[in-house]
Amino acid sequence: MDLAAITRKFLYYPDRLPKDLPPPKWARGAEEVWMECQDGVCIHGLWWGEPDGAPVILFLHGNAQEVYSWSLVREEMEPLGTRMLLIDYHGYGKSAGTPSEEALYLDGEAALKWLERRGVKKDEIILFGKSLGGAVACYLADGRRFRAVVLESTFTSLASVARKLFPFLPAGTPLGEEYPSIERIGRTRSPVLVIHGDADELIPLEEGIRLYEAAPYPKELFVVKGAGHNDVSLVAGEGYVGRIAQFLERTALLGEQ
Repeated sequence: MDLAAITRKFLYYPDRLPKDLPPPKWARGAEEVWMECQDGVCIHGLWWGEPDGAPVILFLHGNAQEVYSWSLVREEMEPLGTRMLLIDYHGYGKSAGTPSEEALYLDGEAALKWLERRGVKKDEIILFGKSLGGAVACYLADGRRFRAVVLESTFTSLASVARKLFPFLPAGTPLGEEYPSIERIGRTRSPVLVIHGDADELIPLEEGIRLYEAAPYPKELFVVKGAGHNDVSLVAGEGYVGRIAQFLERTALLGEQ
């Protein structure tokens, strides 16, 4: 097994779903959707199309589970009053294919094209990337202007956190996957909100701070005290979605000036 294959084995933890399994009851209001990637692979997602005409959150989840499990985030984000598209990557849930860095980028591009066909413009899209999904968001945001980019618990590059994710590999081992997010976020034309827990043992807070420092203005950093890698919104409580809403309101006003 080559090093790239080893990296993928320990980086991606896809859960599969039966093709005929309907959305769970907590994903109320969701429509199952499919989109074809440039490599011909079809990926699966959930779409909440209400409120009609509202901005859209393109939610890019972490490296484990699938959209049925992740659909709980819809209720969490509902106070923002946005629509939402939640996608599964290659090999996750009902999506075909095998996950890899290149494949995840194709997934993100396919989601953007799907939204474009529904008449959604980029300045109406909020890219929301959680952990690994933040790296996909940074790829999509490179050189583009979206309504906003939200990065939660995200790393600057895979090499930067290799000792945490792959402690069994010798230091400096080429990984085959890169996700150079810190380079890409510096070239975005979008407002950026970085959210990170100060007790994150998997992706240290310093990673989030460096992403924030590399991002252009307007930008904000939201450090959640006591939060680890997977419990940021839980620890932040009601202030979590409120802080996101304030950021979106402030940057919307800047865009009107």
